[in-house]
Amino acid sequence: MESPYFLPLLATLQIFFLCGSPADLPAPPNIFVSPEKMEYLIGDAVSFRCEAPSSKAKVQGFQFSGTAGWAVDIRTFRKAYTYSFNITGPKDGGSHTCRYTVTDRLLRPVRSKESKAIIINVKDPPLPPMLSLNTSSGVVSEGYPLLFICMAPGNTVERRFHFYKEGAEVIPGAEVNSSETSAQLCIPQSSQNHTGNFTCAYEEEVEGRWILSFVSSIVTVFVKEPPFAPELGVDPSSAVVTEGYPLRLTCIAFRDDSRLRFHFYRDGVEIPPGQAGSETTAMNPGNFTELLFPQTPRRFSGKFTCGFEEDVDGTWVPSPQSKVLEVTVKDPPAQPDLILNPASGEVREGDPLLITCVAYGTSGEWKFYFYKDGTEQFSEACTRNRSFFSIPAAKPTVTGQFTCRYEERVSGKWIPSPLSQAMMVTMHASSLPIPLVTGCAAAAAALVVVLLLAAFICQRRRGHVHWKGLHNKDDTSAYPLALVS
Repeated sequence: MESPYFLPLLATLQIFFLCGSPADLPAPPNIFVSPEKMEYLIGDAVSFRCEAPSSKAKVQGFQFSGTAGWAVDIRTFRKAYTYSFNITGPKDGGSHTCRYTVTDRLLRPVRSKESKAIIINVKDPPLPPMLSLNTSSGVVSEGYPLLFICMAPGNTVERRFHFYKEGAEVIPGAEVNSSETSAQLCIPQSSQNHTGNFTCAYEEEVEGRWILSFVSSIVTVFVKEPPFAPELGVDPSSAVVTEGYPLRLTCIAFRDDSRLRFHFYRDGVEIPPGQAGSETTAMNPGNFTELLFPQTPRRFSGKFTCGFEEDVDGTWVPSPQSKVLEVTVKDPPAQPDLILNPASGEVREGDPLLITCVAYGTSGEWKFYFYKDGTEQFSEACTRNRSFFSIPAAKPTVTGQFTCRYEERVSGKWIPSPLSQAMMVTMHASSLPIPLVTGCAAAAAALVVVLLLAAFICQRRRGHVHWKGLHNKDDTSAYPLALVS
């Protein structure tokens, strides 16, 4: 059986063969190609048949060669030999010739003259696509998604795309989405195994055959160990803040050897700079930053996180996000109720007056303040939600407008409530002395009448008292009230 041997075309054949002058060499063979085409496509099967002319010399083998520098030697004793191969690229095009080998009288191998040349034209593969990556430097942290985009030139034919890593087609578990002009290779979570050189290519259908394009330029990926997640701190430390009061968030990264930039998130959405009057302060050293809300907005409760990006060779590589920190924004303290006893607010001098201030909340710690005409009268701290201001005996100075307020302890801070509604207290003078004087005078007059009546009755019983009446009607003063005989 014939055995082909591939030898460099420039090998010095005289090592193996004795060569005389060109005129002394055996006649050239005939060479044929099948199939005959004006232009061959990559993947086409081509056969070259080399036939030695009739002679008495015994054929020892054939050599086929091409201008691209390849050569193949075939050992056979037959007069003709067909060598077949598949075209793999432009290197298989160009001029092709063959020779045969015989032995001379001294049994030395002699190579024939070269056959005529057969030139085949190989259609160039499609132009290479352009491969890009979602990070320009190719450096990412482990876990960061990788997105490769392979863009083919033109948009005239259907294409099939391929991605390669170190020359091997990529990648088990990767997601590839294709259109006629481009394809995307998505690696949702990169690992250090994805470090390497990536390329891509595509196939075009030509004459019913899929022809692979040149490969793209190399994109090098380096997947580095990821940064640790940062730590998120909050002030107040209880993460409970009253509406309108300051809230401070601090994000600390455990890196100090790179440029960092920080991001804060609420319920998974990044907090844009300046939202709700927020102020961001970068610290020195630059491994942490603060986000301050001077007046926490209403309904700003939520789940807060933070993260940072690290400058890696010009690419900002994101860190994992911090643990979730839940912040509760409380409504400010409600207006208290002020209750008077008596409810009318009208008291008499010396009567008791009780004023009650009622708070609404769940703090467990309150401070109460009572005011009369805007001036503080009494205060106390307590653990109940109401306080009492008692005046045992009202004086005229009690008349005035009373209010109260309270402070509620939230996250170590005393948060004041608004003032209660104002309640008016008025003093009425006592009516007891006037009825007493009137009653005493009437009693005295009644007593005098009773005594006079008693004396009159007593004298009449003795028979010495006679009523004479009035004798001078013109002058009543001239007559006594009664005459006693």
